Amino acid sequence: MKILDNKVAIVTGAGSGIGREIAISYAAEGAKVMVSDINEKGGNETVRLISEKGGEANFFKADSSSAESNKALVDETVKRYGALHIACNNAGIGGPMAPTGEYPLDGWDKVIAINLSGVFFRYAIPDTGYAGCR
Repeated sequence: MKILDNKVAIVTGAGSGIGREIAISYAAEGAKVMVSDINEKGGNETVRLISEKGGEANFFKADSSSAESNKALVDETVKRYGALHIACNNAGIGGPMAPTGEYPLDGWDKVIAINLSGVFFRYAIPDTGYAGCR
């Protein structure tokens, strides 16, 4: 028995890098993984890599900076797998490289939306009253 047998996980930012490796590791330990990213090609590649190793995964395109997109991700995961046990809010960006006085406001807003708000959107946390998690 593997440590994540019969568990369901969401991994955001799983189309590449650390998120991809987390998704692959969860699947290797028995979890069913909902791979999420705004990059469809990368996300589908992660699903392919998991499937080739005998794991179970599906891709859901979602924008971590959007409350609605996060809710849709959780809803689809619970609909597909019947539960949600693990939410790895991995998606993040570095943003533009510029001195503080020259940093573009739209760049700042995007970094905050993905790196901070995306984690705050807590549709996967049971005590928020969201009934989609079991």
